[in-house]
Amino acid sequence: MDASEYISLIYEWQNLILKREGVERDIERPVLLSIPSKPIKIITGFRRTGKSFLAQRIAKKLVGQGMYRIDNVLYLNFEDFRLSETNSAQKLASVYELFLTDIAKSGPKLILLDEIQNVSGWDKFVRTIYEKDDDVRIILTGSNSELLSAELGSNLAGRFIEFSILPFSFKEFLLYRNVTVENKNDYLKNRKTVDKLFSEYVKYGGLPEVFEIATEDAKFSYLRGIVTKVVLDDIVKRFKVDNIDVLERLLNYVLSNIGSVVSCTNIRNRLKDAGSDIKVETVIKYIGYFASALAVLEVNKFEWKQRKVFSTSKKYYAMDLGLAALFRPLKENYSMRLENLVLLHLKRSSDGICYGVNERGREIDFIVRNKDGEWDKYQVCVQPEEHNLARELEVFGLVDKHLQKGKNYFITLKDSLKSPMLTKHKIVHLNLIGWLLGI
Repeated sequence: MDASEYISLIYEWQNLILKREGVERDIERPVLLSIPSKPIKIITGFRRTGKSFLAQRIAKKLVGQGMYRIDNVLYLNFEDFRLSETNSAQKLASVYELFLTDIAKSGPKLILLDEIQNVSGWDKFVRTIYEKDDDVRIILTGSNSELLSAELGSNLAGRFIEFSILPFSFKEFLLYRNVTVENKNDYLKNRKTVDKLFSEYVKYGGLPEVFEIATEDAKFSYLRGIVTKVVLDDIVKRFKVDNIDVLERLLNYVLSNIGSVVSCTNIRNRLKDAGSDIKVETVIKYIGYFASALAVLEVNKFEWKQRKVFSTSKKYYAMDLGLAALFRPLKENYSMRLENLVLLHLKRSSDGICYGVNERGREIDFIVRNKDGEWDKYQVCVQPEEHNLARELEVFGLVDKHLQKGKNYFITLKDSLKSPMLTKHKIVHLNLIGWLLGI
């Protein structure tokens, strides 16, 4: 591209930013509040979760608030094919200088670099701008946490604030569908619609572009394309993986068994039986790539008798429910999808989520350390019946005494639940939909 083409592209994106509409994401406000501070803002997340949209909406709001002139906003999306040759820090620096000399006016500048990991040496360019230009605020987005973390840690340590964006929450999905639920009465008034949309959300997930695809076949075709993009671009190219067939089969296995304890030795044996003789270490490495590409969420085991986290015992969940839908029909893993949904909701406000196992081998789905330093416990069950209710609730009474100070939550699709064990073990019953909507 020559100088005039770059200038035209920058103006094109500025005009698009001014026209950007859509649902406000939960993470938008925290990012906006951080803008006046100097540290670089990093927005990471799985592919197609809305990072670009979020960055553009933030830019539009800042322009609308008078903090920046639109002429002083530089937005570059490095998945735009027109920027395919702008793949080094030196070339990026040339575009930046062109922006300053031919477009920008006096006053503060806002720089948004979208999918920045596609530019070699980007961190050195960003650090240079950060150090020399006091009137510039920088927002970066990326789809690969490991790549970003490695480079940030070595070259930008102490200079950034990181924000993670997840697929649309159920409440955000309802807003997208023009359904507002602020309280229980709103839910009861719109219950038929909300419940129908909940079924759609559990089936197809929360990636925003899926919402406008008309047919089921087309939705799944889109989701398969994203998985292919993750495997071929985010993993194979970046980590130089040779055995693509094993990589794809392993991702299929992990997403087919969300919420199950993963034994890398057992997986290795299954692959060997199928004709793929790889080492256990390779299985571990490949699964790590899935987490690095943000396609899966890793949950470690918490042994509550010893009050330790065991990183060798893990469960994996899909970053989006739509990914889990590709590899197993809804009727086969509906309860696990709801468990996956609970984990995604917990991730919006909590880190360090574990699953619990006691000395009898009984599990609690999630253990989360709350702001008071106590351990909250969450157990998920679709529709508990009399024959399995006692067993589901009993596990709260088996928790080690050192973990009993936290709250106990039993999440189901039922509106209400009665059992003397709720009182006995101080268990709070939550309706899943109401909990997701905060009502």
